[in-house]
Amino acid sequence: MNLDRRHFLSVLGGATLAWPRAVEAFGTQLASGGAPDDEAFWYQVRSTFLIPDDRIYLNNGTLGPSPRVVVDAVTEHVRRVAATFPPGIAWDDLKASVARLVGGDAEGFVFPRNTTEAMSFVANGLELFEGEEVVTTDHEHIGGLEPWRVLEARRGVRLSVAALPVPAASEEELADAVWDAVSPDTRVVSVSHMTFTTGTLMPVVELARRCRDQGIVFCVDGAHPPGMLSVDVGGLGGDFYASSPHKWVMAPQGCGLLYLAPEWRSKLWPTLASGGWDDHALSAHRFNHMGTIDESRMAGLFAASEYLLALGPDRVEARVRYLRGRLEDGLAAIEGVHVVTPAAEALKGGMVSFSVDGVESPDLQRHLSRAASVRTRVIGEYDYGWMRLSTHVYNRPDEIDRVLELVDEVARTGIAG
Repeated sequence: MNLDRRHFLSVLGGATLAWPRAVEAFGTQLASGGAPDDEAFWYQVRSTFLIPDDRIYLNNGTLGPSPRVVVDAVTEHVRRVAATFPPGIAWDDLKASVARLVGGDAEGFVFPRNTTEAMSFVANGLELFEGEEVVTTDHEHIGGLEPWRVLEARRGVRLSVAALPVPAASEEELADAVWDAVSPDTRVVSVSHMTFTTGTLMPVVELARRCRDQGIVFCVDGAHPPGMLSVDVGGLGGDFYASSPHKWVMAPQGCGLLYLAPEWRSKLWPTLASGGWDDHALSAHRFNHMGTIDESRMAGLFAASEYLLALGPDRVEARVRYLRGRLEDGLAAIEGVHVVTPAAEALKGGMVSFSVDGVESPDLQRHLSRAASVRTRVIGEYDYGWMRLSTHVYNRPDEIDRVLELVDEVARTGIAG
């Protein structure tokens, strides 16, 4: 483990906490192995989750099931509070752990409840006025879009929506599609790091560069990449990075993340104001002053971050891509299936979206659920109507193969009533 465990345990009120030692034991157990197709290794990883063997969970893009150690961390915290021994939050240790996992410097992190709240902090904290423009895309989740629409309705800020190519062929094509919507009135560009619709990785480094050159604020809805891919939120070059660790980091529900570039830690106005909101010596931490919060979710986030660090972000990404590749290749080989996720590996990660000729995706979703307890996500937003599947470290190749069998059967014969 990377933390000074003795210091950590003393901060939380003694050596009675079990989860830090459980994570340490997990890391020792999995010190070697872990190739993407090392099924004995990944069987051990799967055993750390509570997912029933007969359930195929392919919707991590909505909510990631927490490993047992995260559930235990939350439970331990709640029990200690109930026993009048509140452990509090070891903020410095939490920030250091998250910074090791997703990059950036520890002083830049704020922990709202989700990406939606993080994006709202940004939109409400900027000084934007009537006639000024925010550029976004036609593949944004409502959590990243609606905060800007509030400004459109309330302040007269203009929203310009860029149309993204599907499937995208290159980073340049995607960057140019966004930039075509930029005008002299543009003050903010706000896009997803990975689109929730097709799992397309956007060229955020290039867009950040273009925004810096034009003096435009660049905000990234990064709900998906942290915990799925090896990322460095501080190295992307943007002004703000919002995320939902309850997805791929597999932290508890109610765990969000917002990273602020150094200049914004004193410039952004707070949306929630409590003591210290105007103390700029606190840097970004002044935004963590939200009154009484559920501290157990912070304990869970800490445990989830340490769990993934013990497993290894590079190892995680390789496994996620391996399983998604198996799934995507199988789908592409089925006649009547149309994959809308980009073909280039550099433009995707752990999600694949597709449609089946003559079959409505909600009907396919219900069929997969009834036939094999498969949990999926239909992209009904914008009337796209695609099916989206997500792969993570707890998935097994036989689960992927079973889903492919079912989709192939549906594509050939339809769905029996």
